[in-house]
Amino acid sequence: MGSLHVKAIFLLLAIAITPSTAWTVRIANRLSHKKVLFAHCKSGDDDLGPQYIKPRDEFKFSFRVNFFRTTLFWCNMSKDKKSHASLDVFWSFSNAGKHGGLDLSAWAVNEEALWIVRDDGIYLWMKAPGWPEDEPYVIETLFHRWEPKR
Repeated sequence: MGSLHVKAIFLLLAIAITPSTAWTVRIANRLSHKKVLFAHCKSGDDDLGPQYIKPRDEFKFSFRVNFFRTTLFWCNMSKDKKSHASLDVFWSFSNAGKHGGLDLSAWAVNEEALWIVRDDGIYLWMKAPGWPEDEPYVIETLFHRWEPKR
């Protein structure tokens, strides 16, 4: 076996045993009129089960991105009997194309994806571009509007 093969094997082993960054997704209920938010979140490997998030409360879960950087979590949410939303709440770089090129890992603050659920839709909190890491100024952007249930 040539030295190039040995180096390649060593590099792959080093990558494989290096722990990936731990991520947290938070879904905060900021609906008016003391509405309870329903959320059911899943990935290709995990079903987090139905969650009933009380007013002013939040649901959060943590995980590590897989070796191939293809980790994807999505949630189905409902604020009442008339409206719902289905959206990805975490994606790795490999899924950025599906989200207009947005690499969530580059915009998230402290390896955390924070989703704020309001009456008009679901907002994502992100770092402002070029802002220093030690001053995590965030911007809140409407990411997904509620859709009528059929």
